[in-house]
Amino acid sequence: MHTTMAKIRATGLSAAVVVAAIVVVGDLSRDPAPATRVGEAGVALGDETARAVERVSYRQDVERIGDVVVVDGAPRDAITDERIAAMWAVVDDVWPHHLRDRLAQLSVVRGEPRGLVGVVHPSAVGGWIISLDLADLDDLALVEETIVHELSHVVTLGPDVFTFGDVDECGGVQISLGCAAPGTVLAGFADRFWSPGSDEEADFVNEYAMSGAHEDLAETFTAWVIGWPVEGAAVDAKIEFLAADPGLARLADALRDRVAG
Repeated sequence: MHTTMAKIRATGLSAAVVVAAIVVVGDLSRDPAPATRVGEAGVALGDETARAVERVSYRQDVERIGDVVVVDGAPRDAITDERIAAMWAVVDDVWPHHLRDRLAQLSVVRGEPRGLVGVVHPSAVGGWIISLDLADLDDLALVEETIVHELSHVVTLGPDVFTFGDVDECGGVQISLGCAAPGTVLAGFADRFWSPGSDEEADFVNEYAMSGAHEDLAETFTAWVIGWPVEGAAVDAKIEFLAADPGLARLADALRDRVAG
């Protein structure tokens, strides 16, 4: 079992947040509010160089430490805060180059004790925003595991393979978060491993994996990449299923070359 699951990893998004994004002109990083709440999102109008920091929403109040707008896989601006620079260094080490076009922003926050670990949101300008908790910087393995987990969401919940919310006549598989397109790895995973009665704790790598098909996929993927000491026929079958997907296999290989542990 993975003992860090007392803290929360989540996709951190909902159909309401994505659809009802507020378009704001100006630099949101100057917003004096120390915390954000569910339902807030936004981005400045304009080109890449004029883009402001996007405000994202969380399931709990967090302190906003700072943000890094990413353009062409690298910070658009110099990072002057040493704490943010340290967190970017971990992201830069772990996030594979072949997926850098999907990284739009790093947001560094500070959550409640034993609260937020990591969260991803779809960016209003395309790609994803990853939020990481500054309090975890003293645990490099935890931050790396979090990035691995969130990257599995990035590749399995993208707009080309997933639609958030309840979808009429979902041609693939409808899960709690939305509709996984037919033929996708998440649709196949949910269809095979989330049938009625598939709720035995022994069939999951940890308790958090039981919260939804997408989180089960992400935690199983993380266990496979990092090498958590998990066992059981159901978990083995899930790992074999993920390993058979070319995109996830390539991501797993790239991550094993980049994580320190």
